Amino acid sequence: MIRPAAFALTFLTLAACNVTEYYAEGRSVADRDRDIAICEAEAVTAYPPSIVTLYTPRIFHPGQTTCDAAGNCVTSEGYWEGGDPYSEDVNEDLRRRAIAGCMGGRGYARVSLPICSSDQTVRASTIMAPLTDDTCVVRSGGASMIVNP
Repeated sequence: MIRPAAFALTFLTLAACNVTEYYAEGRSVADRDRDIAICEAEAVTAYPPSIVTLYTPRIFHPGQTTCDAAGNCVTSEGYWEGGDPYSEDVNEDLRRRAIAGCMGGRGYARVSLPICSSDQTVRASTIMAPLTDDTCVVRSGGASMIVNP
């Protein structure tokens, strides 16, 4: 039987080896980056950041009464815990979905691919290669290239 913690650790380790990228066979990396920028700009215009302050739940811990052998009782004061403020952008998920829809409308799909190992010989190209079982991602200077070894 697989323990939940071991399963989660294995899943996270495998997930860390993959990179999710927008992909359209035959399109250039420059086209993809331009389209991402256009879609991000449209999403920010449609769903601008909307930062709200929220609070963690408050919990009251009542005081405890302790008595000694002589029957003398003392009650400690109760106290509140929580109520800490934090900020959240309520439009973040809408922007993410708008970008995905925009990129899909431009012919891109999200693909999850492994990072090329350092011992693999790859032919770098600015044109996105057809996907095969060996397709991987090379990261260079902040850009990601989908390549076939």
